[in-house]
Amino acid sequence: MMQSDFFSVFIWWVILFSLGIFSFPLTWRILGKFFDSGYGVSKIIGILTTSYLVFLISVLHILPFGLSSVFGVFGLSIVANFIIYTKYKKEIKEAFRKKIKVFILEELLFFAGLFAWSYVRAHQPEIRGLEKFMDYGFINSILKGEFLPPADMWAGGKPINYYWFGHLMTATLTKLSGIPGAITYNLMLGTILGLTLSSAFSITTSLLANTFGGKRGRAVIVGGILSALLLGLGGNFHTPYYVLKNGYEKYWYPDATRFIGYNPDTNDKTIHEFPSYSFIVSDLHGHLLDLPVVLTFLALLTSFILFSKERGEKLLITLGLGVALGIMFMTNTWDFGIYLLVAGVTIAIHNLVKKKLSWDFIFETSKTLLTLILVGLLTTLPFILNFSSIAEGIGFVRASTPFWQLAILWGFPALLTTVFVINLLRERKLNESKVFILSLLLAAWILIFLPEVIFVKDIYISSHHRANTMFKLTYQGFVIFYLLSGFIIVSVLLSIKKFFLKLLAVCSSSVIIASILIYPYFGVKSFYGELRNYRGLNGEAWLEREYPGEYKALLFFRENVAGQPVILEAAGDSYTDFNVISAYSGLPTVSGWFVHEWLWRGTPDFPQVRANEVSQVYLTSSTEEAKNLLSKYKVSYVVVGTFERQKYPMLNEEKFTQIAKLVFTSGNTKIYQLIY
Repeated sequence: MMQSDFFSVFIWWVILFSLGIFSFPLTWRILGKFFDSGYGVSKIIGILTTSYLVFLISVLHILPFGLSSVFGVFGLSIVANFIIYTKYKKEIKEAFRKKIKVFILEELLFFAGLFAWSYVRAHQPEIRGLEKFMDYGFINSILKGEFLPPADMWAGGKPINYYWFGHLMTATLTKLSGIPGAITYNLMLGTILGLTLSSAFSITTSLLANTFGGKRGRAVIVGGILSALLLGLGGNFHTPYYVLKNGYEKYWYPDATRFIGYNPDTNDKTIHEFPSYSFIVSDLHGHLLDLPVVLTFLALLTSFILFSKERGEKLLITLGLGVALGIMFMTNTWDFGIYLLVAGVTIAIHNLVKKKLSWDFIFETSKTLLTLILVGLLTTLPFILNFSSIAEGIGFVRASTPFWQLAILWGFPALLTTVFVINLLRERKLNESKVFILSLLLAAWILIFLPEVIFVKDIYISSHHRANTMFKLTYQGFVIFYLLSGFIIVSVLLSIKKFFLKLLAVCSSSVIIASILIYPYFGVKSFYGELRNYRGLNGEAWLEREYPGEYKALLFFRENVAGQPVILEAAGDSYTDFNVISAYSGLPTVSGWFVHEWLWRGTPDFPQVRANEVSQVYLTSSTEEAKNLLSKYKVSYVVVGTFERQKYPMLNEEKFTQIAKLVFTSGNTKIYQLIY
């Protein structure tokens, strides 16, 4: 099993390596002045360009989403990059010659993230629990469907009304690799960690090299590795504080993300997650799938502010920033507004320093931001045309966070900011890189404090009114702070000249970094155990063990049913094992997870009406009533299995024998095909 898994990891890495290499000319064109010439971001550029072109041709019904279109787009991408390569052949070859050691280090960082997290996931690979059914359902609906937008697997006849581009990226890589989705789901988690490590290294080393030139090569590398590790694996001060306070054995890792409103217990329940927690619980949700896009945006923003001097160069990077914003809208919609704010703060401060408070400052800043918005909206327009916003406006918060809780959650960023500012005041040297760092720190603190003032209204308004707003904004605040950590730590340490003070600073910073990096130890141990029971990367194996009838029914649908006809399952509650067949097959059912459909449709009426009618179909003894309801939703197959018998104890199965043909039986699980 381990041997076959390693082969899957290797094939997956070959695909990603190819995407990175073949996309390097384009990456070099926009990030060529980076310390690594942009190599650490090139895989993401390859994934995004390929996935977006696949998205366009499918959503515009030019070609269906399939193997030929995916490989065709990949081929076009190679041709486009080859044209760039032929134009800048000498410079690109020179970049490879000079930076080959850095490229190898970044490749090792990426592979370490991919391999290490794939190995961890293989000890509990189940695509089950939390929101994994939803995320896997999105991927399978894309893989099973013909054109985009994908069908909502839990609302037959409707498209998904949520952000799903990250799931399209996963589906695209699945097609390219030929590896089953049950394995690529877990490989994608390792991929995101690997991309986080390599791109964080790329950005931080570029910031440090721009500040210190070629004089501090080792320090630049150390700073890049620090940022990569802290961003990908770091936690907050909650872990060291409560481990010291209550003891090692009592620490429960989710508490670091469910602290405000829970300890002490109040009516202000909030969420403040971060990447390390996301990797541990392993939901392929929008905020995690968007992490590589976010880091690409920050890389482009760094290039725009620090490295692009010529008008044509700035225009090219501005277009890239706009496209990245548009992809963010489709991957994790909140991030469109968040990173427009980040861009606004950094670009405004950059222009203010250069042009002072003048009409030229206002014009240049407005022009750039309007271009970003326009390009972003044009990029995401085909998505917006098939999407209805689920936000219900903005309100003022009804509670605020006690200072001591803010100090525990954001003590590390506060320490970084304070030390950095004090060091700037002491040095009295404010170069372009440090102004940029200050502007990013300011933007990140705005994201932390906005949920203390306002919140976006959604379906959680009654019990967790600001939870989702805090989650989405502070997650990105965390990303920015921890991305900058390596730069701040190394630059401050390099500025200290006295040996004793430097030794003290190194020791104290080492203790703080270690206290931040212990979080995965508790999380992995709690979620995955001692990593002694290797179970493989197949995320569907649990279904065969626990629900063999449903598993065989799933295989029946995969092997015998083309397209995406509507099936009927029991209408399930969110976060349960219900609707596993629709999630795993990509075949839409009439009504799936209730709360999720409520969120996506903006009203509980939509899933409630459907759930009631599904109950009627299973419970009624009238063949006519059942037939009319099944016809209403164009149902082709009815599942009668474990979950249907559990949810509807008075289920009337006899009528199905009169209006449908029994096409599958396994134990207590049956599938009926409707006869119209």
